[in-house]
Amino acid sequence: MGNGMWATRIKPRSAVAKAFLKILIGAGVSLALFAGYFYHAPIFTPGKYAPQQPFVYSHKLHAGDLGINCQYCHIYARKAEFAGVPPFSKCMNCHINLTIDKPSIKAIQKAYDEKNMGNWIRVYNLPDHVWFNHKRHIAKNLECQICHGPVETMVVNAQTRVFRMGFCVECHQTRGVSTDCWTCHT
Repeated sequence: MGNGMWATRIKPRSAVAKAFLKILIGAGVSLALFAGYFYHAPIFTPGKYAPQQPFVYSHKLHAGDLGINCQYCHIYARKAEFAGVPPFSKCMNCHINLTIDKPSIKAIQKAYDEKNMGNWIRVYNLPDHVWFNHKRHIAKNLECQICHGPVETMVVNAQTRVFRMGFCVECHQTRGVSTDCWTCHT
């Protein structure tokens, strides 16, 4: 059998078969492109994801210039799995007497009086199958900047890295902490 005979054997003869073959080839190419893109694309480019929050807050001013410890505002970090959004009462501890004439502080005062903190958007999210506990990491005296980057330099809080399993495993190995799957995965 020559090459010409082989080609005629697999060549679709009917219009339906030709259309099916084109759809099949198109679907295969589309699937390959789709899989390749999502395999290599990060969820968010580090430093680029900075959602607009309901109120202006500068970590640079508070944590950087004024030197306020992260845990003063993020009170749940040392007690729970999550760090939490600070309650407005924490803001008002200082701003009841400081810079109360600024429009941004007046907006916070109004929201505090109305008991409406707005809808804050998380900057960092982990997949549901990953269990991260801030309390354990704070108890080991790990600095927030290890994971969150130089937050004290940010006027607008933004992601500094995309968390992949390799980042966490490398950190655990460096510190001699368990790398057993069940340590982080539920």
